[in-house]
Amino acid sequence: MTLDPASIDQAYSKIRQYQRELPDKLVRLRKMIAERVAWSASSGFRTATAGAVFGRLNGGKLTPEEPIIGSSVQVTVTHYGDLSVVFAEGDEAVFIEYGAGVYFNGSAGSSPHPWGSQFGYAIGTYGKGHGKRNVWGYSDGSGGIVLTHGTPAAMPLYNGLKEARAVLDELILEVFGDD
Repeated sequence: MTLDPASIDQAYSKIRQYQRELPDKLVRLRKMIAERVAWSASSGFRTATAGAVFGRLNGGKLTPEEPIIGSSVQVTVTHYGDLSVVFAEGDEAVFIEYGAGVYFNGSAGSSPHPWGSQFGYAIGTYGKGHGKRNVWGYSDGSGGIVLTHGTPAAMPLYNGLKEARAVLDELILEVFGDD
């Protein structure tokens, strides 16, 4: 830019154009961030230990089982006006995110998840407090009992946020790099 009327008018036109484009670019960036969080979280839920099953008790006999890998948790993104929300829906979502039981996650009342206690998901506080024990059982719905150590806190949503934060500069450059 030089200090002549034509150059100043050209710079002013570019600023006005940028002002008009800025809201759309911010929406695009917000959506890209939400999609990155969802993509990462979805991957984390697919590979997380959904239930660290210790064994199954049928007719008084204990049958050891392997941990169940993967889950039925579905991760979606919904956009509401100026807000993008990443949802994790499924029976195991909270247990995979925050963990269950002291065996994998530390002492009762604590949380390996940075936001666990803040959001009311401290270890051993759910239900009847069985997670305060190293092993507890629950019904499998067909007359058997599943014994479990609980579930390690995999934190796929939290880790998805961390990943999106780690690539934020790249996303910003992708949206605003042509300016």
